Amino acid sequence: MGFIKELIKARNTGQTVFSFADLNGIVQDYSGAKLRSALKYAVKMGDLFRISRGIYAISKDYSRQEFANKYRTPSYVSLYTVLQETGVVFQPYSSIYLAANRTQEMEIDSQKYIYRKIKAEILLNPLGMVNINQVQKSVKERAVCDKLYLDGDEYFDNLREMDWELMRKLNEEVYGRNTVISSFIVKNCV
Repeated sequence: MGFIKELIKARNTGQTVFSFADLNGIVQDYSGAKLRSALKYAVKMGDLFRISRGIYAISKDYSRQEFANKYRTPSYVSLYTVLQETGVVFQPYSSIYLAANRTQEMEIDSQKYIYRKIKAEILLNPLGMVNINQVQKSVKERAVCDKLYLDGDEYFDNLREMDWELMRKLNEEVYGRNTVISSFIVKNCV
């Protein structure tokens, strides 16, 4: 089937999750009802896996974080997910935490996703953001700032390798000189 072959070629970019809009741009000969019909057939034949409405993967071995970004746009992986990955907190978290334009908790395909609402001017500011393997996520300094901004002062297990200058810049340019973040920097910057 030409549709699946084109999709697999596109997968060489490292992308594991495809929205309907992505597929519409990838597959030239299919659009609208024809694309919907082809997707339905591909899912039925087992060539594609439907994760949720309008979002597909080539296999069940897709990036959960990439899916989380596609499911709620705009969003970025942050908070406990980034803090755990970077060793700032030691407690394991199986849920994926994201900053987004509205709060929502859900479970899809045995994975729990927790979106936390943050102001649009913070959400859309690219400072302290990276795109790794099709996943938009914060650096650890921004994840700490997000946590402080959303939940107030908190204890973190490991702050030894924090870039305090970046945290100051983030607080100045992204969080509008938030007093909780400022106090945290003063208290912990050695």
